[in-house]
Amino acid sequence: MRILFLQDHFKIGGAARAANRLASVLREKGQEVTQVVGDEKSDKVHQLSGKPPRGWGRIFECFTRQTSGRVTTVNHRLEKLLNTQKPDCIWFHNLAGGGKWGWTEDMVTIARTHAPVLWTLHDMWALGNDDQSYWQEPDGAGGEKWNGAGGRSQGSRIERVCGKGGNYPVTITAPSRWLARLTQEITGQACAVFPNVVDRRFFSNGDQIEARRRLGLPEQGLLVLAGADSLADRRKGFDLLREAWTGLSVGHAKLTLFGRCGERRAGEHYLGSLKTDEELVAAYRAADLYVHPARMENAPCQIQESLACGTPVLAFAVGGIPEMIKNDQNGFLCSSVSGWTLGQSLKKALADATRLKEMREVCRQSSRNSAIDKKCIKLLKETASFH
Repeated sequence: MRILFLQDHFKIGGAARAANRLASVLREKGQEVTQVVGDEKSDKVHQLSGKPPRGWGRIFECFTRQTSGRVTTVNHRLEKLLNTQKPDCIWFHNLAGGGKWGWTEDMVTIARTHAPVLWTLHDMWALGNDDQSYWQEPDGAGGEKWNGAGGRSQGSRIERVCGKGGNYPVTITAPSRWLARLTQEITGQACAVFPNVVDRRFFSNGDQIEARRRLGLPEQGLLVLAGADSLADRRKGFDLLREAWTGLSVGHAKLTLFGRCGERRAGEHYLGSLKTDEELVAAYRAADLYVHPARMENAPCQIQESLACGTPVLAFAVGGIPEMIKNDQNGFLCSSVSGWTLGQSLKKALADATRLKEMREVCRQSSRNSAIDKKCIKLLKETASFH
């Protein structure tokens, strides 16, 4: 089966990692996968961008303040690519981050004139009609339409795309039951739950001391790990973690951070950006507890990875996270989003080092693995059957 993956980024962010891992699984199963991204040009992927190269094109945009030409260019190039590739199935993984290159939901409309489409939602962007990736849910949607600001909407991106005529259907999926439910409530479109995959052969438990030595971390004492693509991203909640940690009296525990936009502070360890899965595995193995302080989330890859490495996770009970963490079994859930509640949960978790060790095997068992391969192939066959 010839499958065309379209994802805004190739390496940056959890959605990119999730898409790359799924592409690898499909290739292992004998499928022909071609990846198309907006931010990178290499022998591994096709680049699809309407952003003009530095020069007169960029200068023209600067003076006219119009970038609509990027959308036209991307749509034209996508049409040409589809005519050349002739895929059996087209799978979209993230569009929101590609706006600067001219990526829009119009790409899905174009794609469905060529082949059946799968569209996996990695955030709430497609459920609204503005640029927000996440927003607070109202107390009750009641089946009525609402937008990112909580008001009534004239139609989400999904409704606009799926409501248009096309030769082939669009199948919507999400990696969490939370987002699948919201999709149904907001757009009226069915949404299948299709969890992200993680290779448990690679993301696995291992020697903690050896992992700490590799990263230059202290061999003794409790280590609390936290990280993100960018530590400056407010949604990821590192200001709340700072607030919680400042008010904590746990001299036997050290905080270790990874990601862009971090800084070295006294009494902490900063690993910078971890660019390879090998580095990530070492970091999870080295830690006694992983903290994911995001204010809003879907189904974070970091939680999945940490559990697969046997490391308990502490996080706020938002989005799809309660589907991944079972409180006091493989981690800890904070009922409300604040620095104070995070600090209280941290204090409780770090008070019992023996309990953290006992959780490691439960974490490992609770992590999802590539057994989802069969479900993936079945979904593809069902989608491609419309071809």
